[in-house]
Amino acid sequence: MHKKYDSKSVKRGIHLLRAGWFLHNFLLVVPVIVLIYTQKGVSVGDFFLIQGIFRLAAFLFEIPSGYLSDCFSRKRVMIAGSLFHIMGFVTIAVSYGFWTIVLGESLLGIASALFSGTLEAYTYDLMKRNKSQKHFLKEFGNITTFASAASFIAAILGGILYVKLGTNGLLWLEASVATTGIFAFLFLPELVEVRRIVKHKDAITDAISITVTTMKNQKLRNLILFPSLFGAFTIVLLWILQPVMETAHIPISLFGFYFGINQLSVLFGAKYAYKVCEKFGEIMTSIITIVVLIMGIAMGIVAIHTNNMFVIYIACGILAFSSSIRVLNNLQYNTLIHHCIRSVERGTVLSTRAMTATLCGAVFLATAKFLIDYVGMTATLVWLGIMITVLLWSLSRASKYIKTK
Repeated sequence: MHKKYDSKSVKRGIHLLRAGWFLHNFLLVVPVIVLIYTQKGVSVGDFFLIQGIFRLAAFLFEIPSGYLSDCFSRKRVMIAGSLFHIMGFVTIAVSYGFWTIVLGESLLGIASALFSGTLEAYTYDLMKRNKSQKHFLKEFGNITTFASAASFIAAILGGILYVKLGTNGLLWLEASVATTGIFAFLFLPELVEVRRIVKHKDAITDAISITVTTMKNQKLRNLILFPSLFGAFTIVLLWILQPVMETAHIPISLFGFYFGINQLSVLFGAKYAYKVCEKFGEIMTSIITIVVLIMGIAMGIVAIHTNNMFVIYIACGILAFSSSIRVLNNLQYNTLIHHCIRSVERGTVLSTRAMTATLCGAVFLATAKFLIDYVGMTATLVWLGIMITVLLWSLSRASKYIKTK
């Protein structure tokens, strides 16, 4: 017999998730992160390598964090994620040089792993308490919208505050904001009814079993692979935006404006993802996102090679917008995955999805570091354009399991 839950407690939990995720994503450092790291003795190429290491750290903790959220407590896993998030920024604030920054980014990577999958699984199963999970895409889109609003506001303020506070001042402010966010997660309700009970297997064997079963499932495997590859493209486009703007001689004071374009686009993408999917269907929506990706790659090349500042401003705006399309792709495919899995395995399966995405992102970023160092940004963007063929192949396989309009 299923216990009945008060819909008010569900709504309260949703509001706390929105608040906590808003503060977690209030990332003032993002629009000037390359400048911050160069001030701390890191090259542009090394920045891409560090972002790859961030994803490697996340990769190593994806499955353990997802399994812990299934068997132990999704709420406590998110609280732990907040603590690692705070420690990461504190470490970067007191650091100088490649290896200490790698340590700070690794802590942030662990924080990312603790939240990825867990936040979604918690939201979906919280909504199941009052049988509203069919509206998950819309509601999680709203939670993502709050996070995107935070990122948008932070992007606008980040460049301004960097000039006022300096490198370490901005990092300490970021750590303070992250500290306030943990309180929202502390007051979330526990979802004890969805905890996984393991009777005949040890935890490691059980977690591996779920992961292997997930990747052997042809439908889940293909629904995981396409958005993972897609996310790898967008993360390279996002981080290449700053060096492209530097090369194109865009004033530093405008960096926050362009990252604001990115985050505002993410905000609207999250808010209306469900409407886009309803209007165009899953396959056409996927094709539209790929077209936007191609436009971004092309505009990056244009911005590097033209001397017309008006064209440069427009091209960088389109480049900033193109990487934001990841939110539509993520929400679309994660919702499809949610409908295929059981609650007691949700955290582990979503962590498998996040692990795959993290690995793809790490490989793409490490490759981008090599290409930027040895052949330049134009060649890096051309390589991304060529790799679109791999993305199309992945979509062709996933399309067997998704609906048309």
